[in-house]
Amino acid sequence: MITRLLTKEDTLDAKKLWGYAFETDEPFYSWYFEKVFKPENAIGIFHDDTLMSYLQLNPYTLHLNGCSFETSYVVGVITAPEYRNKGLMKDLLPKAIAEMNRRNHYVSILMPFDTTFYSRYGWALSYSQLKYTAPMDIVGHFSNGEKKGNFSRIDLDKDFDSLNQVYEIFLKNHNGYVKRNKRDWDYILKDLLYYGGHFCLLKDQKNNPIGYILYFIRDGKFKAKEIAYTNHTAQKLIFSFIYSHKSQATTAEWSAPYNDTTHLFLRDTIQPAPTSSVNIYPFMCGRIINFKKALEHSCFQEDIHFSFSIKIKDPYAPWNDDSFTVTISKGKASVQRVKINKVDIYCDIHTFAQLFFGAIDINQATFLEKIKIDDPSIRKNLSIIFYRKNNYINEFF
Repeated sequence: MITRLLTKEDTLDAKKLWGYAFETDEPFYSWYFEKVFKPENAIGIFHDDTLMSYLQLNPYTLHLNGCSFETSYVVGVITAPEYRNKGLMKDLLPKAIAEMNRRNHYVSILMPFDTTFYSRYGWALSYSQLKYTAPMDIVGHFSNGEKKGNFSRIDLDKDFDSLNQVYEIFLKNHNGYVKRNKRDWDYILKDLLYYGGHFCLLKDQKNNPIGYILYFIRDGKFKAKEIAYTNHTAQKLIFSFIYSHKSQATTAEWSAPYNDTTHLFLRDTIQPAPTSSVNIYPFMCGRIINFKKALEHSCFQEDIHFSFSIKIKDPYAPWNDDSFTVTISKGKASVQRVKINKVDIYCDIHTFAQLFFGAIDINQATFLEKIKIDDPSIRKNLSIIFYRKNNYINEFF
């Protein structure tokens, strides 16, 4: 049994395993393995020449903690049925962590089928979304009849800059999102198209891009996969666009960042039962691949000046499993490995991932007994750098 990166010759076997475990819907299935799948970004376990299990390390760039991080998005974690329940993940996931470290990907993201399964390997739930469901008349009430805008079908060759502009403005106060390039947008739009979806760009009366919507209409439901806008007028125009489909759908569904406040302004009857619903949808896990380099690559407030020592527990990445001193000054961190008997903080890599991504803050981690800090002044200083952030991500592969 060997573990290695896949080659071009392994692609057909990888495709067959994907089809068995996930889907064979065309044209997505063939397109994915012709255009998106890269064998050099997949790592697998082989018995002789048989591919037993593999996963993909799809490359992206994250806007995280004020800086750009090259990252691996772990997708398509698959084991052939005859080799399941034999502990192959105990070998495959650590090898993937080592490969990401070799690639200088200091953090990783992963969409879990079960967060507890991946938590033992250091991935921690770090992103959630809000999922809205509302009758069409509620959507129409929110839009308030706003009509001063123009929608057109997206042409990526012409509209790439406009899409990115809206996307970046929409997420300017958010953390952890993908810095999308033209390839990323192409993947998103083709995925939508191949499943029967639609996509429109919104411009104002001066022809400035102010929003977009990616959506499906199925089984009497208007399902928006992604909505972005640059101001409240644009948001109302998008809801007016949704409402214009009232003859095709009776209900609208859409996702939004976790800190979205639209639910505070939607009309609702409340009694005898709420008309609309808003649910929290656990979405994405994060992992720290290299503790030292992840901290040193981050951006901090220029006026922060302090040091602390920390013991990280990480059985699947020995380069992290140690004690360190961290000094933050002039917006950057310096991290040194040290051998000392007593440190300021004790923390496992799973909890540190949630602190680093901003899913929880220091006080929450302390309350949950996930970290141990004896000195109150250390906790106060750490609360300045490890605080709750508005995380958002909406990539699916």
